[in-house]
Amino acid sequence: MIKIIALLSTLFINLYGALFLFFTSSKKFENRFYLSLFFFNSFILFVGHFLSFNEFWITFRYFDFIFLAALLAFYPLYYLYLNSAFNLIIVKSKWIYHFIPSILIALAMLGTTLYANWEDYQAYMNNSLYGTPLTSNSSLLLNYLYKGSRAFHIIQIIVYNFLVISYILKIKKEMNNSFSDINKYQLRLFYTANISFILLMSIPGFYVTTLGRTPFNANEMMLFYVCSLFTLLYLILAIIGLKQLPIDLQLSNVNNKENGTIHNLDLIEIEKNLIQYFNNKKPWLNPNLNIWDVASSIGTNRSYVSNIINEGMGYNFNHFVNDYRISEAKVLLKNKPYLSITEIGELSGFGSLNTFIRTFKQFENCTPTEFKLKIL
Repeated sequence: MIKIIALLSTLFINLYGALFLFFTSSKKFENRFYLSLFFFNSFILFVGHFLSFNEFWITFRYFDFIFLAALLAFYPLYYLYLNSAFNLIIVKSKWIYHFIPSILIALAMLGTTLYANWEDYQAYMNNSLYGTPLTSNSSLLLNYLYKGSRAFHIIQIIVYNFLVISYILKIKKEMNNSFSDINKYQLRLFYTANISFILLMSIPGFYVTTLGRTPFNANEMMLFYVCSLFTLLYLILAIIGLKQLPIDLQLSNVNNKENGTIHNLDLIEIEKNLIQYFNNKKPWLNPNLNIWDVASSIGTNRSYVSNIINEGMGYNFNHFVNDYRISEAKVLLKNKPYLSITEIGELSGFGSLNTFIRTFKQFENCTPTEFKLKIL
């Protein structure tokens, strides 16, 4: 009974999540569509687990190839969802390579299952659940495909977690080089999603895949605990998926503003224009300032501005802009002590009080309130 409850609860969470995300997706929220694919793939996986653990082998025999395909599509689909939340265009021709192992194992398993007789398939399933010996070449081949899929899945766990972490760090760097305030882009939601994914899926998944079905079939509570972790993860991902505003949309909207005209000015002249622009026009008072706006205003392109700030000054765009904002905030704290911290943050160009306090502490090693007490 515990086995049924554990598997069905996770199964239906995935089904409901897939349907809800799919029907609330749109061109604006394309990330929900890709997350719904991930949820539906997980639903297929747990349908397979439910059939195999409860020994519905006649049905599972013709579902096994779909189950293994879903197993090897699991991490590529999660990585695809992550990319959909950051990139404007998903190039499908490039992504097909991630799913080739899934397609190949499905075809191999289907062919072997159709070739094997019922007794051979029973021997293979008894071996996976109870560790009984295999009795024929067909059952051995089925077992090799199953264990080979598990071994490849373990490799995927390592590789795709590395890819996900590397990708998020790269995106954070790119956003710091493009926006004056990255907090509004909900990067913390992505951090939460991926930390949860590693702790609640990748680590337990590595353990589960290494052990195989036999220990979990013998210990129902062990299966229940693992399914509980997975269910918790799916709930977290569903909530985050609904709250996320795709960064790719925002990036694309900003990117369209970029001025493609490149003037024949050397970097020294562009740097001079950049400093004059910031000192005279104070663009940093705009909380939504981005590097494309700055480049357009001084008559050059993003690459030149980024090169000057990154290599010439040793900063990223976010740090460069916030340096001006913090300087303005310090002047206001000194000259207009009657203003509230919230008002000073707004007058300095910060989009929110939390961003102002966090950034001020990074620059000055104290909060605005603590700084105000020191100078008064």
